[in-house]
Amino acid sequence: MSSDLRSSNTTLSGGDNADIKKESILERLNKRNKERQNYLDVKLEQRNKENVQLEGADYFAQTFAEQVRAIEELLQSATEVAADAKRPGTNTNSADLTRVFADITLQIQELQRYLTTSTMFLTDFKIKACQKVLNDLSSSCEESRLRLIPKKKFGFSGKKVAPKVLVNPRVVNLSSDKVDMPEKTKADSTAFTWTLANRENEYICLEGDALNGKDITVSNLKHCFVELRGYAGSVQISNVTDCTFLCGPIARSLFAEYCERTTLALACQQLRLHSSNTCRIYLHVTCRAIIEDCTQIEVADYNYDYATIDADFKLAGLDRSQNNYTDVADFNWLSPDVPSPNWTLLQHSPTPNWNELRKQKQQTTSPL
Repeated sequence: MSSDLRSSNTTLSGGDNADIKKESILERLNKRNKERQNYLDVKLEQRNKENVQLEGADYFAQTFAEQVRAIEELLQSATEVAADAKRPGTNTNSADLTRVFADITLQIQELQRYLTTSTMFLTDFKIKACQKVLNDLSSSCEESRLRLIPKKKFGFSGKKVAPKVLVNPRVVNLSSDKVDMPEKTKADSTAFTWTLANRENEYICLEGDALNGKDITVSNLKHCFVELRGYAGSVQISNVTDCTFLCGPIARSLFAEYCERTTLALACQQLRLHSSNTCRIYLHVTCRAIIEDCTQIEVADYNYDYATIDADFKLAGLDRSQNNYTDVADFNWLSPDVPSPNWTLLQHSPTPNWNELRKQKQQTTSPL
């Protein structure tokens, strides 16, 4: 009797072990199957994402090339229009050429916007190559315009010219009735609407009709404090050292090069910074900012303010709610997985007191 009981217990124990072993094997198989399925799902999602990016890049390349060809054809047509204008008995005149070049400029701007909005799926190398094409087109357009459109002969129009008013040679307020235009700009008014050049240790404020909607150029400044209080069309800065620039909203772009130990507060549609180092930028930009050949660039949120800045944002066509200051493309750093060492976000830093800095600069530049 006891022998049969032991035999029965042994059989039951063996059956339980077999069931446990079977469940363990099934559990491992199910786990392995789930892991395999998850792996396949991830690979499928990654493949779909890569296909979308490739399709987007292919479509961009085709569209960009077509637009470039169209602009090149327009540039060729400008030459033909100019040749027609020289033939006797034709109705072609400089106004026709002006319209052609206005159309070319508009198409180049549209293509620039298309490139800017497509940077999310383009490599930095592709962005740099396309930007070079756009720069070449812009240069060709300007060269052809200057060559083909006859320059007006210089003459005195009889209009009154506002006298140069300088209360203090080193503290200058440039408004619509206080114009201190360099001689180069006076002689060639087609080059730039406004230029500041060759200044040192000055406080300069540009506002009103001398600034609003105009293209502003600045070069060769040292130890200067410059305010652009209004809405410029575009701004170009070159070769400045130990300067501060406070810029109201800029309708199009700000291009800066060869800036050393300089602080900029600026709001614009596009920012390009070249060959600069040890600069701090308080930025509002609606497109992706671009730097090239730059080192030690610190970027923070835009913080310049004055009485009419809200109205100037609207007049410049900039959206205050859209700021991409954290998205900076470094054309010298092509690794997508490692952040560029040439720029960094400025965090946990006290906001500059522009009013106090302005006052200090005015005091140091005032006459003894």
